[in-house]
Amino acid sequence: MSSATVVASPEAYTKALLHCYRYPTQPVMGMLVGKRLSEDSTAAGSAGQSGAASGGGSSSNCFVSDAVPLFHTLPMTAPSPMLEVAYSHVQYAACTTGQSLLGVYIANERLLDNKVSPITKKMLDALQSRMPSQTKLLVWFINNECLTSPPMGLAIVSLTADRCNPEKGIPLPSQVPAEESMTFGRWNSDTLAPGAPVTEEGVMETVSNALDAFAHYRIADLDDHVEDPSINYLEQPLSALMTRK
Repeated sequence: MSSATVVASPEAYTKALLHCYRYPTQPVMGMLVGKRLSEDSTAAGSAGQSGAASGGGSSSNCFVSDAVPLFHTLPMTAPSPMLEVAYSHVQYAACTTGQSLLGVYIANERLLDNKVSPITKKMLDALQSRMPSQTKLLVWFINNECLTSPPMGLAIVSLTADRCNPEKGIPLPSQVPAEESMTFGRWNSDTLAPGAPVTEEGVMETVSNALDAFAHYRIADLDDHVEDPSINYLEQPLSALMTRK
């Protein structure tokens, strides 16, 4: 089975982790927004510059430009009214910027729990059914053991929903074969395509700087928005999270 080849922006990666750092003892979920690298020739060409392989319409070849925090109270399942609201909001917001909903990121409640639960798998299958034909739902599994401060290495394993088996544990990011590891690059909002590549060390520095700036105490999700509708959980640039008073 083919693996997920993903190029991620440092901002998307960092925001997904900040959501987990804010709620370290609760199950966390959010959605991933970006561009499938085979959607147009420009994106595919830029993907080659960023070290990602372009491919035939699968989310296994994509650029994740942003992460949208959603839930931190209970493991999300389907059907669920809140999941419907989240899907509609994120899908609409992505379309307005010429992008797509690519997948989700998830983190379990317990430190050593490295499996996708049957409840979460049901939610993933429901979202997969809404993806375009021949497109696989991207899943970022965040390993709680790797959420150190400062970060010592990658904390996310990138795969697709069809590879999430509740009976099998997901390996640590350090145990993932090199060809399946995430790569990083800047997102060019003018061309809507990947830009310059970023090293893993550069991404670790971005996460560390965000933690030093207490950005994890400022990031908000849909659960927070429900409690306070004035909170805009869809638009949270990392730069604003790091400087907001």
